[in-house]
Amino acid sequence: MSLVKPIRGIALGAFFIFLAAASTLVYLRRSGMPARMGNHPLAGLDAEVSVRWDDWGVPHVQAESQEDLARAMGWLHANDRITQMELGRRAASGTLSELVGEPAIQQDVYFQTLGFPEAAETLWQSASEESTRMLEAYAEGVNAWLLERKGRVTPGLKILGANPDPWTPQDSLRFALLMAQDLSFWNQRPEEERFQWLKAFGPDGVRDLLGDPDLHVPAEILELAGHTAESGLSPISEPESDSEADASATADSATPDLLEGDPPSPGSNNWLIGGSRTESGKPLLANDPHLGLFLPSVWYQVQLRSPTYEAAGMSLPGTPGVVIGRGPVIAWAFTNTMLDDHDIFFEKLNEQGQVLRGDTWMDVTEEHRSLTLRDGSSHDFTVRRTDIGPLLDADPKRGLPARSVAWTAHYPGDPIAAMVALARAETPEQAQAAIETYVCPAQNLVAGFPSGDLLYTVLGRVPDRKLGDGRLPAPAWDPSYGWNGLRPRPTNPTVVNPEDDLIVTANHDIRPEGYPLPLTAEFFAPFRADRIRESLLAKEKWDRQSFANLQLDDRSLFALDLIEVLKEEAPFEGDAQEAFELLSSWDGTMAVQGTSGLFALLERELSAQIFGDESAAAGLERSVSHRDRVHRILLGEMSPAWLDNVETEAVEDRRRIFQTSLEEAWETAKEHWKGRSSQWDYGWLHSLRLNHRLDAVPVYGGWTRRGPYPVSGSSTTILAFGHRWREDGRQHITYGPSMRWIVDWSEPDRAWAVIPGGQSGHPSDRHYDDQIRPYLEGDLHEAPWSEEAIEAATKRRLMLQPSP
Repeated sequence: MSLVKPIRGIALGAFFIFLAAASTLVYLRRSGMPARMGNHPLAGLDAEVSVRWDDWGVPHVQAESQEDLARAMGWLHANDRITQMELGRRAASGTLSELVGEPAIQQDVYFQTLGFPEAAETLWQSASEESTRMLEAYAEGVNAWLLERKGRVTPGLKILGANPDPWTPQDSLRFALLMAQDLSFWNQRPEEERFQWLKAFGPDGVRDLLGDPDLHVPAEILELAGHTAESGLSPISEPESDSEADASATADSATPDLLEGDPPSPGSNNWLIGGSRTESGKPLLANDPHLGLFLPSVWYQVQLRSPTYEAAGMSLPGTPGVVIGRGPVIAWAFTNTMLDDHDIFFEKLNEQGQVLRGDTWMDVTEEHRSLTLRDGSSHDFTVRRTDIGPLLDADPKRGLPARSVAWTAHYPGDPIAAMVALARAETPEQAQAAIETYVCPAQNLVAGFPSGDLLYTVLGRVPDRKLGDGRLPAPAWDPSYGWNGLRPRPTNPTVVNPEDDLIVTANHDIRPEGYPLPLTAEFFAPFRADRIRESLLAKEKWDRQSFANLQLDDRSLFALDLIEVLKEEAPFEGDAQEAFELLSSWDGTMAVQGTSGLFALLERELSAQIFGDESAAAGLERSVSHRDRVHRILLGEMSPAWLDNVETEAVEDRRRIFQTSLEEAWETAKEHWKGRSSQWDYGWLHSLRLNHRLDAVPVYGGWTRRGPYPVSGSSTTILAFGHRWREDGRQHITYGPSMRWIVDWSEPDRAWAVIPGGQSGHPSDRHYDDQIRPYLEGDLHEAPWSEEAIEAATKRRLMLQPSP
């Protein structure tokens, strides 16, 4: 979650270096250890709450009321994850610089400018009575834990010198917004980047890059980019700069980030099959959301039971309730819909700071704010807002005017009520009714019922746009553009009980055939989805273990597609032919050893060879390269002009690109690895290191991090690990399965789960890292549901007791 860059700045201060010295670390190792036995007071409880811990540190909570359940959950989250919660709520409220100082200023200003405090208050005001009670009770639980500890907090908080303030309901809602920001703005604000493309390559070039020949380009935005409605530039043309701002942007960006790897994607897999496809005749569900991988995990596993609310699965520390999991007669899973739920509107401002709307100038609200930094100094800034949303300052370096941001998260909603009601649903119809109060971020919801019913629908609300589809900036002064609010949720894509008795979502285009409404989204190419579907169709009957095995599948259909295209241009010359012969006999499996490493190097070379030259010549901050575009152009679905290197006099074509890329990949492979190609170590190239969010603190970071671990897979395999290339020629894994979850309705008294790391956020606790090995090996542990199963799994007991 949006914490890593400012936290790195901690390493700059001698104070942190001193506190992280080895002698201090010895003192801190046992500070703030979580409690898992005994009796503990919790003010506000109506009755005792029983907590039973299994061998993985998962709490199974029994309470007499839903409010007591929420109080217990707040206490338990704080008990295991208070450092994560404190850093997260400060990030979401834009006050992280109070703890870490200057390195967090930019992020704090951005989050406050984006309206996080106001959005949390909007959610609080629109919360139902039930949600209000749960949020208040949850805060009471967190605060009871803080009161009991009386400053005896975790090593991370001691290093920061943090004494957490009392938790509030708004803190929980800000935490939910932090997840929404990660899933909504995973690709930053792409409209702004595409405006740079528009300046560099013209409307035809942008349409080619986006794969949409009918893309609507607002005429006034096109004019601001230096073009007329008919002036489409060739994608190989070098743009002319007609302003100092443009020249500055180009000069400062002469060497773009060539996007050598994957963006920090919020991709995920889920699939669900009905009884006709299972050994037992009952539905089976699997989920593995792909998020950034840290210690501790983003998820906290829990089982909750009260007379009015029962759920088990994955919770989000900082918020009450289960987010992904199961209830008594429903199991559900999420993947990111990739919905474009925010738009950028360019503004015209006059000397008075007003914005133009049609023929009228409108006032902008302004609020002067100040950050108090760790050293006691302050940083003053101004937050501005238009009728559209938060107003971002002009960015002359990038040639961007002031912009207003419309985001669905600024609308009223009640995510807590939706998750609680979803766990109670008994039919697909009830599940759809349950999620009416949920707005953002949009998710692909799949749900299976022991009755045999299957459901797919989009959870969340879609912007009801006027003109345009939101992929480019729009002119805020033109009333033809903007939002007419949000569309009713029942208009979202929905499928109940499909004829083939299976549902797959993997961030691809999920619109059913004939879906009548526009749905702007950053859909991924369907390589993972196609591999899941072909696997499900290839096997007649499935069980839980075969589902778990499928979560580890590392065969890349993207790689196999690319090799088929290579064959069309073969034979090649010299080293390129040797590389081709090895790849052409490969089965596309991104295994830890073998040809997978050579393919990874080839993909990198193709990306740079095809799009790197145009991106550098245009002075872009990031290359326009993307795996989907590499795939499309090699299939002949984009202009061949992109294949020609603008920096050479020769005219390169597809065969020349393949020849050069194969040669370079082969030479690099020989430098990296010796011996037979079957033993080339892709795991050395592609490894996972799990860092704590305070990893940059000397000594402390070394104590808290784990790895590196060689892993198979890639972002195009079901076993998805995305990466960025590092300067040392190896891949830094940026995301992967943040948990794995399976429910088999033939065994209703249990589910199966694993997270990368463990339940605890305390590095000295055995549950800090006890799930890493099973996670890497693909093992899942039981998540008991029935009373008998819970009791059989119990290893420790703790009682939370009412106190004044």
